[in-house]
Amino acid sequence: MASSSPVSPLQRIEITLFYLVLFSGTLLICWESRLYYLPNTVHSFLLERMELTLEDWWRYTLLTHVTGGLICLVSSLSQYSRLFLKRAPWLHRNLGRIYALSIIMVVFPTGVALSFVAKGGLSGTLGFLVLSFGTLFTLLLGLVAIYRKNLRAHQTWISRSFALVTTAITFRSLQLALFQFDIDYQTIYQIALWGSIGINVVLCEYYLLRTTKQKK
Repeated sequence: MASSSPVSPLQRIEITLFYLVLFSGTLLICWESRLYYLPNTVHSFLLERMELTLEDWWRYTLLTHVTGGLICLVSSLSQYSRLFLKRAPWLHRNLGRIYALSIIMVVFPTGVALSFVAKGGLSGTLGFLVLSFGTLFTLLLGLVAIYRKNLRAHQTWISRSFALVTTAITFRSLQLALFQFDIDYQTIYQIALWGSIGINVVLCEYYLLRTTKQKK
């Protein structure tokens, strides 16, 4: 989704880091999520919410949310590749549809439902509500923009949606980093939740500002 202007050495480094973090983070999320599907295994998250595992609606909603999130994340992996956009625009469109449908039909409704029993009390609930509605709102604005054939606005709003989707990667990375310090788990969880949203939003706006200046 970048412009066709020459890429500087600094931009190449940024792009390389972007894909390195994106693909390694997605691989980590997929690897950890496998425990939700394997028989006779229990994901560590379920051990932390044993009181809720007794409720069918919560277990099924969580599994549906995880599945939708993985589909959403994997379908977005190659959407920022210039080569991919030029060589296979039809695949870009179809993956975009999968991305959008997974958010609208799965990730958003299940995310809202789960947010009311999220860890971290009111702070956790508000964090996941902000994340859920923010992801849907930015996606819808991106869809409206492409319907109106406003490519620039589409790129801008979908980038913001993508930034919120990939908070799953930043969240897990922050958790792993904060576990190295003597901080209680509840505090780590809330810092990772709100920190991942803040970091991804800031990085996204930096990217959008850079690309806007380059086009000018």
